[in-house]
Amino acid sequence: MNYFNKYRVVFWIMILMIVINISGLTSFYFYYKANKTTVADTASCNATCRFLDEQLAMSTAQSVKVSEINKKFREKTEPVVTEIKNIRTALLDELTSEKTDTAKLNQYTEKIGELQKQLQKAAIVQFQQLKQICTPSQCLKLSDIFSEVYCCRKTGQEEGKKMQQQSHKKQCCSDSGNMH
Repeated sequence: MNYFNKYRVVFWIMILMIVINISGLTSFYFYYKANKTTVADTASCNATCRFLDEQLAMSTAQSVKVSEINKKFREKTEPVVTEIKNIRTALLDELTSEKTDTAKLNQYTEKIGELQKQLQKAAIVQFQQLKQICTPSQCLKLSDIFSEVYCCRKTGQEEGKKMQQQSHKKQCCSDSGNMH
């Protein structure tokens, strides 16, 4: 076999391997890009949705609705949370600078307060939407979960807890869900 023919075969095998690798990487890229949002939505909801499923013993239809509600909540709040983080970083940078500008600090804190207000309103809407799909007994448990998340319960006040549960039984699912 000729010396040049031997390297010509190796050259064409290398070209073929490069084409195969490029086509494989391209396929992977487009597959990943197409499924990226679906995977992200499922992953970020899984823990919360599973927790609510377990705690509230939800039906399949309720679970689907909870997933949709949580997805809308995340879509609305993620940019706000990111902005709060950015402003807090700027606030800390200003605090650590040699000459701290109190006017800037006040602007940062006011902006953070406004953004936290938006987060709280989104959480209220989420809770109201979740209440609408819950049965009365699930509604009580949901209320307890939100109370724990917001650290509203104080230990040693069992009487107040009983009164609060009775109040929730009467009002929890009778609300229309309108926010003023």
